[in-house]
Amino acid sequence: MIPNQSGASAPKSLATLQLEPTLRAAIDDIAALRLHRPCIADYAAFIRKPPNVAGIVERARLHGDQVKRFVALADGSPPGVITLHLAALYALVLLNTTATVAVALMPARDGADRHARRQQGQAFIQSLENPEENDLRHLAEIAFGLKERDASQITQDAIAFAGRGHGEEPASSRATLHTIEENVTLRLWLKRQTNIPALLDDARHHGVMADRLAVSLDHDELHPQERDEIAAAHEGALLQHVLALAELALASIAVDTDLIFEAAHASVATRAQLQAGLLIAIAVGQHYRAMLAANPC
Repeated sequence: MIPNQSGASAPKSLATLQLEPTLRAAIDDIAALRLHRPCIADYAAFIRKPPNVAGIVERARLHGDQVKRFVALADGSPPGVITLHLAALYALVLLNTTATVAVALMPARDGADRHARRQQGQAFIQSLENPEENDLRHLAEIAFGLKERDASQITQDAIAFAGRGHGEEPASSRATLHTIEENVTLRLWLKRQTNIPALLDDARHHGVMADRLAVSLDHDELHPQERDEIAAAHEGALLQHVLALAELALASIAVDTDLIFEAAHASVATRAQLQAGLLIAIAVGQHYRAMLAANPC
């Protein structure tokens, strides 16, 4: 939850921000989605009851709003003060970016999720440099479901989104919300160390599990209920595999793209949304690291 700042006068620049001294955990949306050493039932439950995509979109939007707020407050602020707050800005950009990639990868639960995903896809495209000709536009159209041309379905999804209870599932995700006032919390989160070998190990583990579950589906004599469980677990393992690779792609430490491609399960190339979402993660991760290198904090 974003801290309550009621009663505080609105800051006019970064220099007049009332910083929040209390440290708290910062968890991005991909980290919140990932399962660690799950069993078959965990994989199946993850895919059968996927997290609320509309909620992820809401977090992306709120962190994006904080980035815009930072830019507005930076106008006229002394350069030294801006530099002091750069880490918070970069952290908020990454929280927004990570949520956007999560939306690109996750399956929609219902019409409200589909509508929210389209909204985030449009926002992502508009954020691109030269969006009409940017190579990422085509990938975004696939990942965010923007190629849907059924006007009736699109209208029904918009109605479902408008009718949903906003904030009805605040506890359904471990992902956290932050403001620019949380300078220390955001700075520490940004400076965290990414364990590249561990992420690769996780991705490969999920890929191995996906293979084992696929073999079980093909060769084991399963009752219908068991087959449904294994099929759901297979999908869950594959999605967890791509989420781990996406987290790797978004790491603050540069990771060889070939390493990500080599670790990717062969079936990712046959799943248009997963492949497009992973390619987006790789591209935005590279762009983010370039921004950090150009303006270190």
